[in-house]
Formats: sequence, structure tokens, C-alpha cells
Amino acid sequence: LLYLPWEVGKPPDFVLEVGSESTGAQDTGQKRDIYAQIGIGEYWRFDSTGGEIYGEPLAGEELADGQYRHIALTDEPDGVLKGYSRSLRLWLCWRDGMLKFYDDRTGEYLKNMAEERAARQQAETRVRQLEDELRRRQERNS
Repeated sequence: LLYLPWEVGKPPDFVLEVGSESTGAQDTGQKRDIYAQIGIGEYWRFDSTGGEIYGEPLAGEELADGQYRHIALTDEPDGVLKGYSRSLRLWLCWRDGMLKFYDDRTGEYLKNMAEERAARQQAETRVRQLEDELRRRQERNS
């Protein structure tokens, strides 16, 4: 899928680069400059290696007057490094090589695909159990 700002009518509000050795230098140089030129409001970089690719595990920048300015990150006592994205209205969090998104309105982390799938399977199993129990009760009362 290719995002074409001239077709959509505006640049994206948010871009997240995921560190890779093959593109790391481009992500922090040429791509970053292009993103600023076309007006992408927030530019984030996630490095699962802890900083071997980008020099830091997580970095966020916000466009102001055509230049990117660093978004302040906090290093929490539990080892989570986090920064707030105004575009997403979420906290981006780095912990032990994982990227998580935290919603302070709900007080919960967003689930990734595997977590979402597991929660759905657990809910479907519970629904089947309740349906079976309801059927047994109806049969006893008939």
C-alpha cells in the first residue's frame, strides 16, 4: 500500500520507522529530511536492538516551523522508555525490545495481533461454555 499525499490531500500525521540494518542510515538522514519537507507532523523510530541501529531504542520528533524537534521521552522505574504522540493520542513505549502503545485514557496497553487473537479465542471458548451450560439448564427444566 502506497500513501500518496497528493491523492489524499495531505501528508500523514504520523510515521513510524522500524529499525533495520539495511535502511537505518537512510531513516535518520535522507528519509527524515523528506518527511520534514512534505510536512509529516510526527516522525518516530523504533529500534528493537536497544539502539544499535538508530543510536537509541525509541525516538520521536515533532515538526515545528519546517524542522523536527525531539519529543521528550521518560525512562520509567519499571524499565519502560516512553514518549507521547499527540497525533495518535497514545504513548509509544519501548521495553526489552518490544514496542507497545499505551492509552492513558483507558489505562491499558493496546494488544498486538497475537494478543488480540488469543483474547478472541478465549472469549469464543467462554461463549461456547456458556451456551453449553444454558442448553443443559434448559434441558433440565423441560
